[in-house]
Amino acid sequence: MDDFDALAGTDASREALANLRMATGETNGPMERHCLRCRHIAAQIAERRGWAVDPELLTVASILHDIGLYPATSKGGVYTADGAALARELLARHGWEAERIERCADAIDRHHDVRSQLARSSEAEALRLADRVELGAGLLAAGLDRAWLRTLRREIPVRGLWGELAREIGRALRERPLTMARIFLRPSG
Repeated sequence: MDDFDALAGTDASREALANLRMATGETNGPMERHCLRCRHIAAQIAERRGWAVDPELLTVASILHDIGLYPATSKGGVYTADGAALARELLARHGWEAERIERCADAIDRHHDVRSQLARSSEAEALRLADRVELGAGLLAAGLDRAWLRTLRREIPVRGLWGELAREIGRALRERPLTMARIFLRPSG
């Protein structure tokens, strides 16, 4: 499986990866590996379902989808919205068109929604399903081959993810508790 240094082949994706590494304080740490597994899972879901995806957009969204949990990125709001705001700033500097920036921001902002996001974009729905598969620890497969998922987890280890998530979600619950429920269900507009 490719690592992010191999997948991040554009200036925008390299800057997104640099932001994640700065926010987490490490390279190839638990959160980076989580984001990388989500990228591989999302691409596999899209391929199996015949959805066209923008690979660079999917890479950037995967890298940034949880970055809003970290104090370096948080603006004190809903962490998914904070990650989407960072994506908008970063991608505008790289000359992305407004519609493409919004597709990426939607994929980040809506990755925990309980409703399908396919009407927004294939990238948003693929990332939403990928994060569920990833955090479902093998219980959910979204139609993917479970042997493939086991191989992915062997090649890109899950080690340290649960502690990382507990620490950062715990911080968010202490510092901005009223925002946490809003990551799951939003007005459909």
